[in-house]
Amino acid sequence: MTYAPDVQALIDRVNAEHEAQSGYDRLWGWFGLSRASWLTMPRVLLHEMPDDWQKRMAVLLEEFDDAFPKWCDQQLYVTAKQGSRFERLREWLCNYRHPDKGAVEAARAVPC
Repeated sequence: MTYAPDVQALIDRVNAEHEAQSGYDRLWGWFGLSRASWLTMPRVLLHEMPDDWQKRMAVLLEEFDDAFPKWCDQQLYVTAKQGSRFERLREWLCNYRHPDKGAVEAARAVPC
């Protein structure tokens, strides 16, 4: 897409400012204004990312494990809520062995 020169200059400036942010600021910003304490990502969607991305993610997770080998002595589990009601997790998000390609593709276009 082609933009007017002044708009393209603004886009370039905002992108440069974003790239210049520290890792701390970018990770903090990724959570936005939410009060989330955890990052939870479905395995079925992680495996739909390109192989190079998966390799880089695995390296980061390995670094995390090396830095915090015994970070939690509790059993953790994920639950789903819609509004204030607890619900079952969507089956297609849990079935990483036999992914539902249609549901995965639909997730690419529409937020939960």
